[in-house]
Amino acid sequence: MSLKELEERIFAFVYHFHGFGYSLHEEVEKKVFSFLSWFGYEPKEDYSTRMKKWREKHEQQINVQLECEGLIEQGMLKLNEENKYELTKKGREEAEKSIKETEKAAISFRDRLLSPTAAARNTVIADFLLAVMKLLAGFLSASVGLIADGADAAVDTVSASVVWAGIKFKKEFLGTLIIISMMFITSISVGYESVGKIMDAITAAIPPISLPHLVVAVEGVALVAAAILYFYQRYVGKSNGSLALISQSIDSKNHIYVAAAVIIGAVFSVFGIHFVDALIGTFVAARILVDGFELSKEALSSMKGEETDFSKYEIPLERRWRLSKLETFRTWVLYSIKEDNLNTKEELINSLERAFKPKYIPIISGFKFALGKGFDFEKEFENIIKPLLEEKFIVKKGENFILTEDGKRRVCRIFKSIRYRQSR
Repeated sequence: MSLKELEERIFAFVYHFHGFGYSLHEEVEKKVFSFLSWFGYEPKEDYSTRMKKWREKHEQQINVQLECEGLIEQGMLKLNEENKYELTKKGREEAEKSIKETEKAAISFRDRLLSPTAAARNTVIADFLLAVMKLLAGFLSASVGLIADGADAAVDTVSASVVWAGIKFKKEFLGTLIIISMMFITSISVGYESVGKIMDAITAAIPPISLPHLVVAVEGVALVAAAILYFYQRYVGKSNGSLALISQSIDSKNHIYVAAAVIIGAVFSVFGIHFVDALIGTFVAARILVDGFELSKEALSSMKGEETDFSKYEIPLERRWRLSKLETFRTWVLYSIKEDNLNTKEELINSLERAFKPKYIPIISGFKFALGKGFDFEKEFENIIKPLLEEKFIVKKGENFILTEDGKRRVCRIFKSIRYRQSR
């Protein structure tokens, strides 16, 4: 491969992951500073300026030519007569060894983490640890909410075990029904406890929490764990078409709300207010009940033989990930028009296919993280090209797409970290 091809291949993926990280960082930081602004705090330097400096610093570290020169010195690469890089015998042996190790690691990773059986098993372990932690902290702090949450986590451990067995022995539907049943039970128990606590508050019969800081710490850990489980179960469930894991992800999402309610209740109890978590609990109970009914309808449809629409169960950050991919594809279209003089729809689709659906990329292919995997460039071409036309980065003349001056400036700005230029 030529230096240009190597740098393009690397940039195609680095740009996407950087762009996704920047946009996510930007969104989180804006929300954090928006919250802090309520207390009069204003950042000394705006986000765009800080991120611009960060990008310039880190993108300048991408030096493919320097890496290739290092590999030549190690005897892994050589330049052929066409001034292209190719593997030496030693390099090929090392590459084949690396591929085998990567594929072995990827298979192990998928089997231990990303298969439905593995996800169900790992959920059992997580629920068990959470149950033990919550129950111990609940008895130490005399927090009724935490004890109830711990008991619920213990029941979750049992139900998760049933789901695990159901998936393992091809009886997944049984696991789905168990989870739905547990959601109804959780809704009723949380609702009953919340209403009871509100009644106790009216009669001033609520005992204070003895160790509110412990409650906050434990439920904080539980909240983070529930959020991780939600993402994990949703990802594996959607990737493998498992309604049981999707059901578990919804249950984990509900545990986020429950944990938040207990934390808020503990914080307010410090100030002698003991009914806030009960009020929140009633809304949480109602939400869990609604989720239970919706999942029940989905399960009944599945039982009738109807295909489950998994597209409506979005993975957290999935939309942002897709938008970031589309932005990467659009950038590649601009680059292909400018550098490779590709102008027709067919040429641009072929260029996208070559760049983002290569036969093999170490690590990325092994772990199935290729950007073009499952993406239909021909079907989605209009979605890729439309914003470029609207923003006047390109214009269409007949069957050809022509780069405008704004488009050229955008390409130059984005690809400034690539040292090789075809136009040189």
